Amino acid sequence: MQLQEPVIARRLRRPPPLWFVTNGEATVGPVKTDLLQRGVIHRRIPEDCLVRELTWRTWRPLHEIREVRAVQDGFRPVLTRSHAELVERLSRAQDAAEVLSLALHECVELTGASFGLVHRAISSRRVAVTTCVRGLGMTRFLGADLRDDSAVDYARAGGIVVASPSAGNVERCIGERFGAPPDLGGVAMLPVSIGRELLAIIELGRVGHAFRASDTALLEKVAAAAALVLYGY
Repeated sequence: MQLQEPVIARRLRRPPPLWFVTNGEATVGPVKTDLLQRGVIHRRIPEDCLVRELTWRTWRPLHEIREVRAVQDGFRPVLTRSHAELVERLSRAQDAAEVLSLALHECVELTGASFGLVHRAISSRRVAVTTCVRGLGMTRFLGADLRDDSAVDYARAGGIVVASPSAGNVERCIGERFGAPPDLGGVAMLPVSIGRELLAIIELGRVGHAFRASDTALLEKVAAAAALVLYGY
């Protein structure tokens, strides 16, 4: 029997973000991300300013913008964390449930996701059960039994999603779990697998704008580390 190749990750090219900045009286923009960051570095943008990306409907405090946090007060996000470092962090977990909880935390922190879900795969029943959540209103999914779910089927086939919530059936399925807010900019899904055995599925949603193409490599790194640690349980 010929084995199918893993489904290629879905990616949509997005134009670079453009930002508006306001102090409540005057508004500046649109500016590119590098110019926004330089304004923060050189203290030209007061900390009490609000920021809005071109596609957003609402303004947000400066400190909530991931691109701003990356340069504020010398802070750098842990985007360069190595595979070995991830394995070491996840290995601190006491059981498999904690491994996946820590993995979800890493994914949210690395990508700035607004929502997150972990579904544990039960191969004998061909279902997945939601065991860990992040984000407002997500606790209602704890213990959910996912059957005949397009995202679960896609994960079993080795598929990865990093795309708009309207890109296809799988993306819409994930977006609906997050309540499909009108400003949901992107969804992501990645399987945690050992060989062809699916152990779990991590799903993410991001309000405001889409996940970046570079987020795919970060998420795959976390999933690979989680799978390696889970192999020991």
